Amino acid sequence: MNRTSSAHEPGPTDELLAQAADILAYGGLHRALLRPIYELEDAAFPQLAVAARGYELVDSDGRVFIDWMNAWGPVILGYRHPAVEQAIADQLAAGPSVSLMHPIEIEVASMLVEMVPSADMVAFGKNGSDVLNAAIRVARAVTGRELVLQHGFHGFHDWYTCMHGARGVLPVLREYVHPFPYNDLGALEQLFDEFDDRVAAVVMEPTNSVLPDPGYLEGVRELTRSRGALLVFDEMVTGFRLANGGAQELFGVTPDLTCLGKAIANGMPLSAIVGTREYMKVLPEVGFGMTFRGETLSLAAARAVLSTLRDEPVTEHLSGIGRQLKDGLARASADTGIRSELMGPDARLTLAFWDHGPVMREDLTLAFILECARHGVLTNGMVLPSYAHDEAAVTRTIAAFEAALGSLAETAAAADSAMRDAMRAGFSMGNGDHGEGLATGWIDVMRVDGEQMSIAGWMLLDDGWPDVVEFVSATGERLVAEPEKRPDLRTAFPQIDGSENGGYRVSLPKQVFGQNGTWDITIRGQRDAETVFSCRIKREHEPARALRAPHWSGDTMHVYGRA
Repeated sequence: MNRTSSAHEPGPTDELLAQAADILAYGGLHRALLRPIYELEDAAFPQLAVAARGYELVDSDGRVFIDWMNAWGPVILGYRHPAVEQAIADQLAAGPSVSLMHPIEIEVASMLVEMVPSADMVAFGKNGSDVLNAAIRVARAVTGRELVLQHGFHGFHDWYTCMHGARGVLPVLREYVHPFPYNDLGALEQLFDEFDDRVAAVVMEPTNSVLPDPGYLEGVRELTRSRGALLVFDEMVTGFRLANGGAQELFGVTPDLTCLGKAIANGMPLSAIVGTREYMKVLPEVGFGMTFRGETLSLAAARAVLSTLRDEPVTEHLSGIGRQLKDGLARASADTGIRSELMGPDARLTLAFWDHGPVMREDLTLAFILECARHGVLTNGMVLPSYAHDEAAVTRTIAAFEAALGSLAETAAAADSAMRDAMRAGFSMGNGDHGEGLATGWIDVMRVDGEQMSIAGWMLLDDGWPDVVEFVSATGERLVAEPEKRPDLRTAFPQIDGSENGGYRVSLPKQVFGQNGTWDITIRGQRDAETVFSCRIKREHEPARALRAPHWSGDTMHVYGRA
């Protein structure tokens, strides 16, 4: 992908960013959460906001954007919603924090009990991480067990970040948390079988970018009940967005404990843990408490939000707006040939791309986000509609989608042409320099996603393709790749009958092919039960990323990484 930086004259934004890098320990918000977008210092994506109203955000350079990030999800009603602002102003007379409990805390808790199916009792926090940590402690306290099975993202506390190698977190904690794949009830049941009666809780986002298969969440609910573990729903994003009562209302599955936040106060800092009385009564025994639990301005904002949700068709509006965007992107994707999709529930969408020939999905996603920003649309890959978004916002956003995909299509076409030239040159080099019948090929993608490495590429002989492409681990385990039709090979090698059959794709488990800190893989091509090609690849483990590999022939491959 072409990633030329946008030249601009240094100004106030540059000075502020320099100060942020110098005095903010995390380097500013973009350093912590938007690093890939800013790696190239492309000025298209804004870095500092100075104002916002409705669905529009103004950056420090005076540019106005249609904002689909909405403060990473909290702004469900739109920026500066009148009812929320009035509620905060009215509450100021009582002070934001007082020495005693204020009645508004009881009032908002009562509204949550009425609205959220799992809520008999309520406790407030300030961040999602606060109440998720509380839910883990409660589950361990009431079950007398220690293990947590989890799916999704759950904040920055030690119980969760221990899985991701965060410095300063005790490594011993890792053995107490085990991830499980979504929509795979059998895999979750296997974990329960493996750990027998040690599982305290299943903690999960009920849906993220993938909707639950029919019966899946019901199956998780029944499995936790039968095995004596608590079911905890992390509804930080889905709460109040998919339905007034969250994903549990929409899908009809009630957990034991629920963690809520983000949209609850339209951008004011507030979170909540709710659940059945039996378990919530244990909360005082697990050390849960914080100075600003009862901060009144955020609670006043929450009261205004919950009242608006109750009285107006907010969730219906969010879903309708999201559905229009999803359909608009689908049309633009079909028109341009760039395969993309807005995945997940209509009110909580995630952008997804697929590899386009030699252009990897990560490059397409990044380029799309930057192109959207150039056209005045702000997304980081998530699309979170607010009540303020209207038909005008949808129309302008779809126009930006169309322009962005059109630009990507032009770049991808140029990359396709360059790849075909490289394919021809590589094949010619392999056969001309090394003799007739030598296999040659290309690895288009090597991508590490958690515990898997996905590889896609092609292999050809001068008279066709191998019968089998297999991958062999350092200990001798074999995995045969799935054949994949590749029309681009037919275009590149019309002289080889059936060249389109030379593609393959495989997913390699880390526990087999990535032992002892190193991916150790041998690729073999076989024809008539004889090995016609063999190449070994070794690479140390690194954080999830995509890898590129150039043309190869012979027995050596050099693999290049891209952070």
